[in-house]
Amino acid sequence: MINNISSNSASLVLQQSSQTAKLTTAQSDFVKQTLAEFDAENLTAENALSIQAALKEQGIAPTKELAELMGELEFDAKSIGDDARPEGQRPPPPPKNSIEQVNTKDVVSYLDELLAQYSSQLNDEDKSSILSAVQEKFALSQGDSILSVKA
Repeated sequence: MINNISSNSASLVLQQSSQTAKLTTAQSDFVKQTLAEFDAENLTAENALSIQAALKEQGIAPTKELAELMGELEFDAKSIGDDARPEGQRPPPPPKNSIEQVNTKDVVSYLDELLAQYSSQLNDEDKSSILSAVQEKFALSQGDSILSVKA
């Protein structure tokens, strides 16, 4: 366990130091030449792996400066990094139906229909049932807020 903690700490220190490393002119040129071989709009996971392998071979670490350079060349460094990860290590896709995509009028209308079905006095079980029905209807997880208040 101590060895695991030590190796994780060493990795963190290496990552932090690599985040501050500056790209040399030769490294910047290499990045530009490498990315020129790919179409930013039609990158595949295989392309991402190739890019990542080429950069690693040249000792180019993933840094903010690298991400900015890639952005200037119309490549998304985060997407390339995510696509190059093995399947089990990729981040999960965005939620299928987040609260920003839900029409508030639909939610209110549905709530009105549900409340019309209940008597004027609701117990805690009824309230919980209503909340569950709304979450199910609009594909919201338990942690999602039903209403989004923005100023």
